[in-house]
Amino acid sequence: MPHPKRQALIDKYGLNQSTDETLNNLISSIAQLFDVPVAMTAIAQKGHFVFQSRYGLDIDTSPLEDALCVLVLNEEKQVVIPDLLEDERYTESHFAEKRPGLRFYAGTPLVIEDVVIGSVCLIDTKPRQLTEQQCATLHQFSSFISDHIALKREHYQLQNEHSLLDNSPAVMLCWRYENGLILQSVTRNSEDVLGLSHEYITTHQQSFESFLTQASQEEFHFMIQNHLSGVETTEIHLELSNTTRRVWIRLLSKAFFDEEGRLLTIQAIATDNTEQRHFEKRLNDANRQMRLLLEASELGTWDYNTETDHTQVNKRWCDIIGVDYEFYDGSSRFWRQRIHPADLQYVNKKIEAHLKGESKVYSEVYRMRHENGSWVWIETYGRVVERDETGRALRLAGTHRDITERKLAEIHQMKQSQLLGFINKARAAYLENHDLSNACQKILPELIDIADSQFAFIGQIVFENNKRRLFIHAISELSWNSASEALVELYKGRKLYFDSFDNLFGETIKTEQTVISNQLGSHPASVGTPKGHPPIYRFMGLPIQLQGEITGMIGLANKFSNYTEQDAEFLKPLRDALAGLFYAVELETARLEAENQLLRMAMTDPLSGLNNRRAFLEYLGSLSQDEISYFVMLDIDYFKSINDRFGHDVGDSVIKQLGSVLKESIPAPHFTARVGGEEFAIVLHEQSTESVTTRLTKLMETIRHTEFALPNKSSVTVSMGVAAYTCDNTSTALTQADKALYKAKENGRDQIAWFEND
Repeated sequence: MPHPKRQALIDKYGLNQSTDETLNNLISSIAQLFDVPVAMTAIAQKGHFVFQSRYGLDIDTSPLEDALCVLVLNEEKQVVIPDLLEDERYTESHFAEKRPGLRFYAGTPLVIEDVVIGSVCLIDTKPRQLTEQQCATLHQFSSFISDHIALKREHYQLQNEHSLLDNSPAVMLCWRYENGLILQSVTRNSEDVLGLSHEYITTHQQSFESFLTQASQEEFHFMIQNHLSGVETTEIHLELSNTTRRVWIRLLSKAFFDEEGRLLTIQAIATDNTEQRHFEKRLNDANRQMRLLLEASELGTWDYNTETDHTQVNKRWCDIIGVDYEFYDGSSRFWRQRIHPADLQYVNKKIEAHLKGESKVYSEVYRMRHENGSWVWIETYGRVVERDETGRALRLAGTHRDITERKLAEIHQMKQSQLLGFINKARAAYLENHDLSNACQKILPELIDIADSQFAFIGQIVFENNKRRLFIHAISELSWNSASEALVELYKGRKLYFDSFDNLFGETIKTEQTVISNQLGSHPASVGTPKGHPPIYRFMGLPIQLQGEITGMIGLANKFSNYTEQDAEFLKPLRDALAGLFYAVELETARLEAENQLLRMAMTDPLSGLNNRRAFLEYLGSLSQDEISYFVMLDIDYFKSINDRFGHDVGDSVIKQLGSVLKESIPAPHFTARVGGEEFAIVLHEQSTESVTTRLTKLMETIRHTEFALPNKSSVTVSMGVAAYTCDNTSTALTQADKALYKAKENGRDQIAWFEND
């Protein structure tokens, strides 16, 4: 074995110290048992053998090379030489010269922690034989000596530990349980620490609990019951009564059980906690007075002990978060679990900074979940009120204030401003080119870069024939085969839709939740990729939501590291911006539709459903002088008589019916309008007078045979005047058509008259 390791073990076990009298007696007994004149323990250290325990030997050291014991050290096994003169290890070495007259040697290794540190040796001046039993016995003696050395070291360590305990500010007590506690031992510093005489405790057979006040006896019995129930460790605070002074102690106990779980012993450490107790009482009295003042001001109070992880609060705080005061959980975990996830990180960061002394006070505003599920805005103020000698924070105290009403008002005002500003910006960006897809395509490269991803797409949910589809505004352009090239062409043509939602991105649409898959094929919704598609190792689907409804999604793939919920939270502002952009476009579309509707209403005659006079005049202004057109003025024959005989309701009904006939008979690109009470105007884009005459004759026949809502079931006829629109202005053509109409009426009505120059 290497010399340094052997020497380290010898130093560790104190084998370089004075002779061990117990081992001397044992070696003497071994010599007598084996009937040899010399026996010893030889321990190798620093180039010599030290014969620490010996019998029949008048030297206490020898160089390694001069002692037969070196054979055991080198071979690391038992060595027995019945006759040294017949063994070359003796005769051909300097041993015979240095140690003449020896005839017998037996040695067995002395082992500590699996290292041979020396040997137990027998020497005689005459040859002899050892039986197997004697060899085994010699080996057992060596093992016994090794155990003795180890036990002796442990004994010294225990003595040192007891010495330290006897001079420490903590008292150690040990009880044995046999249908009751029996005090086995107590350290000698009990009087200095607890005011209890060590001699009195150990000689008067008086139970420990007899030194306790009545209330503390109940606490002590409760501790014992906990241990009997299987609780391994407890901590209690007790008050001693039978002492020269009033003493509070802090008792930390640990129970030990047998294999069947029965209590065997209890070991405890008691420390004087009197000064701390008095301080806590003074502080509690001050806190009690402060709480009365705080409760009057509707402030919640808290006092947190970092060592016990327990917070004392007042009833007002429980009322703020809707928790029953009697069942409040004072742990920091309970408090942190109720903090809004978006606020938790910076709340923890500010607390840690204050605990480290980086800030004089702790002040923060955050959200906490009320028992009814709502979120309450809390303003917390506090500071460290106690630290230990190393500066570690022991207690924090402060107040909570419910600022929900004020905060919601601020948030509402802020959100209104943000929303208005964002809508104006989105509308301006959209109105620049009225192209939402182009806007999404512009931000896609930045999205891929920000998200540290390889692929991405932005889609918006649309409904066609009551079927939900995902229209792709922007996507990473990938082309891996002919089928994918067709998809790219659809995308470029603004016609790319995803219709199947039985996949990862579809799971985002169906669940309206963030979907994260960081292992290929591990998610239940994962169905793989199209043949030849670059593999998707990681995927994150982010829903784009507006007012609680999903309006689209962002898909991201192949981030270099795992996607996390923090990534989703990081991209939430982008999702909100896209939702706002979608919404802004919807608003713009709705506005345009409303304007068109208003325009239609302004240009439409409400009774006939045809264009009105204003629409007719604007239409005339849009006509080209190069275009061949014909103006027709149409008037209902004897309409005044219909109103006079049957009333205006019947007259209105006739106009409505005539409007329907005109819509059906004069389709686009022709134009029809009601320009007066019973007067209508028509612009025909026909190529000849013959086609005009044919169309108008058919119209008159249709009107004659239409069953109008007249009480006497009589028919309704019309008169028409027609003029060709040439390069003259429209007013001239209208005047000519109007003159032709009067001509038709003069000639007996129910006919078509063309304008003719006089």
